[in-house]
Amino acid sequence: MVKKIICLLFAAVLLATPALAATAPEHPVAAKGAILYELNTDTVLLEQDADARLYPASTTKLMTALVAMEYGNPEDIITVPAAAVDGLFELGSASYLLAGEEISFMDLMEYMLIASGNDAANAMAIHISGSISAFADLMNNRAQELGCTNTHFVNPHGLHDEEHYTSARDLLRIAKAAMENPTIAEIVAKDEVVLPITNKHPQTTTKYTTNYLISRKSTREYYYEGAIGIKTGTTTPAGLCLVAACVKGDYTYYTVVLGAEKGENGERNQFIETAKLFDYGAENFSQQVMLSSSEPIAEVPVRLSNEKDSVVVTPSENITAMLPNAFETSDLTMKYTVEESVAAPVQAGDVLGKLTVSYEGKTWQLDLVASSDAARSTVLYILDRITGFFASTAFKIIVASIVALIVILVVYVILVNRRRAKRRRRRQ
Repeated sequence: MVKKIICLLFAAVLLATPALAATAPEHPVAAKGAILYELNTDTVLLEQDADARLYPASTTKLMTALVAMEYGNPEDIITVPAAAVDGLFELGSASYLLAGEEISFMDLMEYMLIASGNDAANAMAIHISGSISAFADLMNNRAQELGCTNTHFVNPHGLHDEEHYTSARDLLRIAKAAMENPTIAEIVAKDEVVLPITNKHPQTTTKYTTNYLISRKSTREYYYEGAIGIKTGTTTPAGLCLVAACVKGDYTYYTVVLGAEKGENGERNQFIETAKLFDYGAENFSQQVMLSSSEPIAEVPVRLSNEKDSVVVTPSENITAMLPNAFETSDLTMKYTVEESVAAPVQAGDVLGKLTVSYEGKTWQLDLVASSDAARSTVLYILDRITGFFASTAFKIIVASIVALIVILVVYVILVNRRRAKRRRRRQ
């Protein structure tokens, strides 16, 4: 029988969010929504209004690229329809595609992700689905598959629409999925794209990335060592938006910053805030052993052993997680259940209970195992078997049966003796 022993071994304050927050930055992120995530440990390190519905601007094109790669054919040559370019030049960034222009699928992907061409996004959407609205349906279906709960798309480029929105957390989900595609990951890491000669453009044109974290060609001010992408976005309602990623040592950080504003001197705060988030993650977090497999949790009484009266139980394995550098084991909350007692022999590694560990909204469950052996005493085992036999139901049944037989025998003897006595009296 397992006796439930629920112990709060360590007190912990469980935050409402799953982020493993270290000491917060001196100032909140200067944006309407933000999130910092480490990929290799699947850990959200910081979030700020991460579920607020916000406008994504051209970061939308990450979903456009993802859907295009999943539904399109990279070998296609695409003829740009007039509907893809009409009225776009005045509304935002464009690759200056012309109606009837013939361009390869992969060139169109680069125009869209590096130069952030709205016309390229439109051309891709119409090529794959026949219309902007039909492609938006694919985008929304894919967002739902990724678990996005605060996202709705109406176009492939991100130009403002009241019904076109997402959140920092949802955009992180989309960015992760996009970066799992090696073609997309390769494109967003490039710092320029050369627009080739086509049937409508007699000369090549070079356009530079809008992501200044990965390039010094447009400006050196925001370059960040280790940055590997991924997509910018800007409209007046959306503000300055950036989805970014960088590699630092063994860690890969993703950030989403939505709704940042320009600084007093024209600073592009989407890059500044992203760099701060990267630094914050690298300086305050590391992968650590949260709980060691050698950590004693409880003692379980042992029967039938001359060696010891109990064995210590420990976690079956280490729990490793991305944690604040100032983490202490005392920050954990642990609950466990163990056997009331166990009969020898016990071997190290025998499962004797269960452990639940909680920290900052995350939970781990694992076995509690004996940390050492406990040999069985032959004498104690035999005595226990004898004692157990005498206390068993079988023994009680045997005793009851014997008593019943004796009673029956006594009654029989009495009856026989009475009959004999009666016969003697008659003879007399």
